Amino acid sequence: MANTGFDQQYLTALTQRVRGGDADAFTELYTVTYDNMLRRVRLLLRDPDDVHDAMQEIYMSVFTKIGSLKLDRLVLPWMRQIAYHVCCDMLRRELPRRQLAAELTDDILPPMSADNSLRPVYDRDMWDRASAILKDRSPQVFEAFSLRFLAGLKLREIADYMSVSVTSVKRYIRAARDILKKELGP
Repeated sequence: MANTGFDQQYLTALTQRVRGGDADAFTELYTVTYDNMLRRVRLLLRDPDDVHDAMQEIYMSVFTKIGSLKLDRLVLPWMRQIAYHVCCDMLRRELPRRQLAAELTDDILPPMSADNSLRPVYDRDMWDRASAILKDRSPQVFEAFSLRFLAGLKLREIADYMSVSVTSVKRYIRAARDILKKELGP
């Protein structure tokens, strides 16, 4: 596991203080985690305005949902999951599902004509079906798939985001494709 550079006991103590209603502790938590969260969000969202909006939404979620955190020592991974889901939600809302990337669609379903007005609906339906299938599988497979085909990240960026090797990312994406070919294929 990669070194996060954070003092676990310090973050745990901060989280306990935030749960207790200490506004200064939340400010401190924000300050010590902001750069780490910002780097992760910038990997997913390219537009500076989107990055700003996501950061605001992430910390609002942290503030309002900190009571649901079961183990205070897991505050940083919990915050990273919030960041990931906020970014994915923003991408889903703001992008027309990115055609589920031509490289995936063409592998699984027969090509459609370029002038087909139903292509956005076809792609959205394809994304929804693929997501539903992969959500039931390994979380790493679904995350790598989403980062590649929804966020459009490169393999190295996905590896950095997930804190795994590029080889692992390739394996996850290959697994996602194999699962989808089996479930949605001809």
